[in-house]
Amino acid sequence: MTSAPTAEPPARRKGPTGWSILEGQTEEAPQVQPFKAIDPSRGEPLPIGYHSATPEQVDRACRAAWVALHEVRRRSPEHRAGLLEAIAANILELGPSLINVAAQETGLPEQRLLAERERTTGTLLRFAEVVREGSWVRAAIDRADPERQPRPKPDVRRVLRSLGPVAVFGASNFPLAYSTMGTDAASALAAGCPVIIKGHPLHPGTGELVAWAVVDALQATGFPQGMFAFLHAGGQREKAIGEELVKHPFVRAAGFTGSQAGGTALADLARARPDPIPFFAEMGSTNPAFLLPSAAASQGEAVAHLLTESITAFAGQQCTRPGLLFMIDNEDASKVLNELTRRFNTLPDQVMLAPRIRDAYLRRVLGWAGVEGVELKTDPKRLATPRAKDGSAPKGPVSGAAALLRTTSSTFLSNDTLHDEVFGPAVLVVLCPDERAMANAAASIQGTLTASMFFAADDRNTARRLVSVLEHRAGRIVFNGVPTGVEVCEAMVHGGPFPATNRPDTTAVGPLALERWCRPVAYQNGPGALLPPELRDDNPAGIRRRVDGKWRSGPLSDDEA
Repeated sequence: MTSAPTAEPPARRKGPTGWSILEGQTEEAPQVQPFKAIDPSRGEPLPIGYHSATPEQVDRACRAAWVALHEVRRRSPEHRAGLLEAIAANILELGPSLINVAAQETGLPEQRLLAERERTTGTLLRFAEVVREGSWVRAAIDRADPERQPRPKPDVRRVLRSLGPVAVFGASNFPLAYSTMGTDAASALAAGCPVIIKGHPLHPGTGELVAWAVVDALQATGFPQGMFAFLHAGGQREKAIGEELVKHPFVRAAGFTGSQAGGTALADLARARPDPIPFFAEMGSTNPAFLLPSAAASQGEAVAHLLTESITAFAGQQCTRPGLLFMIDNEDASKVLNELTRRFNTLPDQVMLAPRIRDAYLRRVLGWAGVEGVELKTDPKRLATPRAKDGSAPKGPVSGAAALLRTTSSTFLSNDTLHDEVFGPAVLVVLCPDERAMANAAASIQGTLTASMFFAADDRNTARRLVSVLEHRAGRIVFNGVPTGVEVCEAMVHGGPFPATNRPDTTAVGPLALERWCRPVAYQNGPGALLPPELRDDNPAGIRRRVDGKWRSGPLSDDEA
């Protein structure tokens, strides 16, 4: 296949343009009031103005994606794998410019962003392997038996087929791994779905730079440019663009990472359509940790160190950060609580992603502290919302202080507000009178992405009972470790019951994520020429298939019957 001429390589681009990208080109909309990103390390707006997409641009992006879908379906898995690999290479080619822009827009340190870039490109390359290998499509063949009585058995074959254009909402806290070409977008492209990105207003320049890397990869590999669009979304148009995407008739699914309020509202819109579509939302998660008695006695100081780092890393702005810690109320637990308090009180304030995130964090922590039976163990003066003399937010770093609070299991069970996520470097320590009370508290937590358990040999019976409870509340259970840092692998589950997600039956990480953007289609008595390649007798892709209830990798032949 002859490739189209390549555009200017992404590493040599001068930087973001401030305009949305439709069908491989910037699309100006001068009538839209621009918005600006903020450098949270200084509390100052950055110079580039970004223009939110107009309703007409949203419509054009969705229509172009629908046209591209039918071209993409004719491409082989090998072509899609090549596209994913080209995108990964282009992201790396952006080099320091991408990291510098992301650091300016988020306040995140360089090493964190380099690790996030590695995860992003690694996910693309892993999905390329999965697409090339092919068995993820779950091909199944039940061959005909014309002699069966009392009536003949038909030939039935099934495979996963892509849903169509997918809208993806960028996340505030992961400018690379959960945004323009994060797991939602990468898995949708891998599944053969065109993607329309709603850029996040907190890191618009980062999102646009990655978008250009995708555009260049599409051009170099000969895919239609309508397969991908990047829409800036901020200011007064931010909410409207999300609603327009979810309601557009050519959008067939959507992926979201963000707040519970935002995810729930958009999921409701997706269900209320004349033709409801799948909507996959990752939302709030408290990620409770349980420190069992023998572990508290034998390794309490080490656990306090691990938890402090996990709770407060990157200002606690990670979806898997532990927000609750349950312990049996005894002398060992008191030592752990004192050690945690000491560590928290020595931590400096940290830069947070944006003023609105910092302010929401402070309100939520002070809301917890105002509940009768809850004690704030860290300095309350550090949690005052900073204001200038005129009442406005002062200039300077957008920073927040770590907070540790203590309560009892009875107070926790009687106050729903203590069950909600606080997005930031805070933890609520819940002291339980005995193991039964701890199990009851575990059963009351909201659905969560993770639950962690620290136990020693003498804690095994309690641990066994807790596991049976937590299996119903969490997507991933971590033993003697912290949940921050999600391994991208075949077995990983990054999901959980509501409100961690609205779809506990799937995962946003790992090869299983591709299946979100597909549905099974069965073909009965289909002639070979009209069947997808994965279902043809000669098995041209050489994939592993279920044939008459048994796994087979080769072509069908009479001797397999």
